[in-house]
Amino acid sequence: MKIPSLSALFLIGVLAAGSTALGYYYYYVYDPPLQAAEQFMRAMETRDAESLKQIVLVSDTVESEKLREPEDSEIQALLEDPFVRGRILDQRRREGGSRNYDYLVYRERGGQVYALLLTTVLGRYRVVIPETPSVSHSRFLWEYAWTN
Repeated sequence: MKIPSLSALFLIGVLAAGSTALGYYYYYVYDPPLQAAEQFMRAMETRDAESLKQIVLVSDTVESEKLREPEDSEIQALLEDPFVRGRILDQRRREGGSRNYDYLVYRERGGQVYALLLTTVLGRYRVVIPETPSVSHSRFLWEYAWTN
């Protein structure tokens, strides 16, 4: 059975439009938090305290809407422990009343799964670290309940 050329062109057009739409969706929805996480991990690897100050915010709990700039002692505490880059497995979004959070599901080398939390402030994504570390060996990660 031969497919008419008009149907083939229509199918190609639909596929092209769909892939373009997915590309824009990825660029505007998924990519910005991933870029901020990459910037954070690069600053941790190079032990760049000034870059960390620019990308990190501090919160007392995951549910808190109150965020603050990090103190120098908190940045130094981040840099005390050796940093070994983990792997981002998935991205989840939690929408709140006045603030949305992106949870990057983060797996450490040992296989433990935690959350790397990000939010936007003035149109720029920043990493949110706990005021009191919820994970003793990684001061920047949050506990994460793995659900599908």
